[in-house]
Amino acid sequence: MGLTKIGELAAQYGISNRTLRYWDDVGIVKSLRTENGYRYFDDAGIRRIEQIIILRKLRMSIQDIQDIFKSNEPDYVTNVLQRHLEETKHEAEELRTVSFLLERLVETVKAQSNLPETFISLDLSANSTTFGFENTLKNILSERDSCMSEKSSYSKIGDVRIVNLPRMLFACYKAESTTPENDCSKVVNKLIIENSLHLKYGFRHFGFNNPEPQEGNPVYGYEMWVVVPEDFNVPEPFYKKEFSGGLFASIPARLSNIGERWKLLWDWVFSSETYEVDWNPDLDRRWFEECINYQPHNSDEDCDNDLQLDLLAPIKLKVK
Repeated sequence: MGLTKIGELAAQYGISNRTLRYWDDVGIVKSLRTENGYRYFDDAGIRRIEQIIILRKLRMSIQDIQDIFKSNEPDYVTNVLQRHLEETKHEAEELRTVSFLLERLVETVKAQSNLPETFISLDLSANSTTFGFENTLKNILSERDSCMSEKSSYSKIGDVRIVNLPRMLFACYKAESTTPENDCSKVVNKLIIENSLHLKYGFRHFGFNNPEPQEGNPVYGYEMWVVVPEDFNVPEPFYKKEFSGGLFASIPARLSNIGERWKLLWDWVFSSETYEVDWNPDLDRRWFEECINYQPHNSDEDCDNDLQLDLLAPIKLKVK
């Protein structure tokens, strides 16, 4: 039986080490651990990874994949797949309608010499009915329908928010191990709960890799910063830091898709015509993960769908 390191599989399949570690931690794939903490996968584990990748390419959620692998009932698995199929068909119909609308808009713009009148003269009702798009068109044009904007694949990243973080005072803690996120959380959560920091004005909670995971080394670091009052006595092993704030690009994520969401934000920043990366750790210009719903993060319950984060990329305006 051959064994393959997690880093080799991540490179082979074009996914991040963190994504594979998350799949392992939630139990949809099982690694073999050595005494020094290295994660390896046998042939059965690699086949399971390939299955997960296929299901993720079909845009199935981690929760649905967990349900499929946990169940031995064909009827239950069929129901999960059938529900996802219906959702996909609905989205395909929406995208087909959007494609039709764009084609009509292109034709109208080409034919109009007076652009302000373009949208006034754009009459879609007859053709929409002819092509059977009437109901879908009503949904798309309705301001009450948010389903499409949240799920559609043609806008996977969603709206990128440009935010200016304020000045803040932090209590900071770093763990280095094979599971630093978990180790760091235990210590930080204890400080937060014992001092009711999450109930105080201005509470915020950030984290980031420090140092980053390296190929061939299972040990890496994760650091967390939490806002504290100005007169708060920061105990050891924490240290106090004044953060000067600054400009960041931000998108939402959940733990179940954090690797994919980071890649989308990374690609957006590096392809932006307006902004560029402003990476400078000495000035605290880092890529942050902000916990925006603290209670589930501090819960022992299995509620991964509630673990919401904002991903933050340090940016600055390009000089033209």
